[in-house]
Amino acid sequence: MGLCMRWTVAAMTAMTVLSPLAAQDKDKKQPDLVQITGETIDVRVVNVEAVVTGGSGERVRGLTAGDFRLLVDGREVPVEYFAEVEEGASVTADKPAGSAAAPSVPVAAGEAVGRSYLVYVDDSFSLFNRRNAVLDKLERDLALLRPADRMAILAFDGSRIAVLSRWTGEVQALKAALEQARQRPAHGDRALAQQRALRSDVDAVAESGLEGDRIQAALEDLSHRVSPEARTQLGRTAAAAAAALRGFAAPPGRKVMMLLSGAWSLSVAPQLYGPMVDAANRLGYTVYPVDASVSDAREVTALDKLARATGGRVMISAANEAFRDMVADSGSYYWLGFTPTWKADDQGHKVLVEVRRPELKVRSRSGFSDLSKRTETAMKAESVLLFGGTADERRLIVQLGEPRRRGRDFEVPVTLGVPVEALALTPQGKGYLAEVPLAVAAMDENGGRADLPASRLKVVVTTLPKTGTYARFQTVVRLRDAGQRLVFTVPDPVSGQALWGEAAVGGRKDKKATR
Repeated sequence: MGLCMRWTVAAMTAMTVLSPLAAQDKDKKQPDLVQITGETIDVRVVNVEAVVTGGSGERVRGLTAGDFRLLVDGREVPVEYFAEVEEGASVTADKPAGSAAAPSVPVAAGEAVGRSYLVYVDDSFSLFNRRNAVLDKLERDLALLRPADRMAILAFDGSRIAVLSRWTGEVQALKAALEQARQRPAHGDRALAQQRALRSDVDAVAESGLEGDRIQAALEDLSHRVSPEARTQLGRTAAAAAAALRGFAAPPGRKVMMLLSGAWSLSVAPQLYGPMVDAANRLGYTVYPVDASVSDAREVTALDKLARATGGRVMISAANEAFRDMVADSGSYYWLGFTPTWKADDQGHKVLVEVRRPELKVRSRSGFSDLSKRTETAMKAESVLLFGGTADERRLIVQLGEPRRRGRDFEVPVTLGVPVEALALTPQGKGYLAEVPLAVAAMDENGGRADLPASRLKVVVTTLPKTGTYARFQTVVRLRDAGQRLVFTVPDPVSGQALWGEAAVGGRKDKKATR
């Protein structure tokens, strides 16, 4: 389920008869037959950025692929791609002729390696002045962006994610987005006030006259309490940060996330940040948290532990120059790549980078995930729901019937039109079979989100259909409340992207078919 756990969905039932939902013009040329889709082999490369430091914390340069051990789930795997990047450019010499066993060089010496900075401003735990001081210095340091770099800026108010800037390298556009970010309300003072209200109990115990072990035990118990409001909000905040990583457009090059939040909030329930770390490692983001509150050293240290699971570290700067420090830290590293055996089973795998010289330390991401088509399709549904989708991928037809009350829920009849080109038909017996994963995501009018249980569309036909026609599927979606926006996605085997369509249930406009 998803946020609030308020949605359920019935099993998808597919009609086995293909029928065009879009009328064909009789004067046009008869469309071609759909191609039969064969099996494809996934050869994606997993890239691991490794920072190597000496005993005093200084960067160590000049290492070769042979100086590293790369372990996946405890087993050493060969480093197939290797480069050293220094201050945003490759300094690795090209592979010598005749060295077939040596790793390939992914970028030539001197070539720029762009970085993509995702700035995520969590207003729910940030203090207004502290946040803006960091953003002021960030704007000043936009001059550090190189021609191959880009930045996007998102802000979260505790309920909804706002896109202040999509990926761009235009400094003026980014300055305008940062100005918007500074004008937004910040709610960290409210969250801190709720947490500090618990301090009165600590003071009462301290003044109670208890002595020795009794007062120590009482103070220890009270020190672990957190406000219910903070715990609830952290659940929303952590889920939104993970959704932003999963759903926002993934850029090329090295991916870096600057997370402005309150480090103290991590002590509320650090396990809630697990999905964000998983999403960062899955997509190759290095996370650099910045304390935009008044957290103490212990809480900031805990946030650093979270960051290092992705290969990053917490940015601590008395002068609020967190972005400048992040640029310096993320610009010099070793690039190790390998090609795992992909099974598309959604399993997570541990990654460990070691240096063969024991006096050196290394920092890198700790894992990756072998995503299935079903999960990739669900991520696309979440992306469209949060950030919108491209027009050329909006090719599903969605028609909703009138909602009907069934006990505490609403049942909404759905007719879904899928381009036959997306069905990946394969021969079976005397006909053809297609099974396509379907993902459905929902958002209510208050911004609450959920992924509905995944299902599959299945159809069997005796003859190959014509391109340009649609397969018609019907189902019933059960919703706890009316007033929902629904997004449907299926993978497209031709483009490798996901096709989508959307419709609204009750309380919104545009209930009719959308394409």
